[in-house]
Amino acid sequence: MQRVIFSIATTFAGTRAALTAAIPFARGTGARLVLLVPHVVPFPLSIDSPVDPTRWPAERYRALLRDLHGDGQVRVCLCRNANDVIGGMLPPHATIVIGGPTGSWLTSREERLAHRLVHQGHHVVFVPIEVLAQAVPEESWATQ
Repeated sequence: MQRVIFSIATTFAGTRAALTAAIPFARGTGARLVLLVPHVVPFPLSIDSPVDPTRWPAERYRALLRDLHGDGQVRVCLCRNANDVIGGMLPPHATIVIGGPTGSWLTSREERLAHRLVHQGHHVVFVPIEVLAQAVPEESWATQ
């Protein structure tokens, strides 16, 4: 069975950083790369058939993979909360690459996610990105 390296889409910049590290990691280990993209469906809508199409987020991340000369599978995960992806889509002891901001006295959502995954027994590579103090907040958690 072929080894799989997972990456979880967070912000676009965080996901780009994660994939920049995950693509050569997957190539070097002969592993398959799977990008999980949480797509949050609000509670009034049915999770089985949301009004929002999931095709756009998938295409956006496939284009990013192509831009980075990577090969991988993009899985859009319909969920009520982005954290739901952790329990439902990851096998035990998965290898996961996550990108996000770091270095502040307050841990970022991406850092907290990485810590939670480690405590659940996963192997996590965290790829830090620089964030300017005056930067406008970016769309977070893939497609909320």
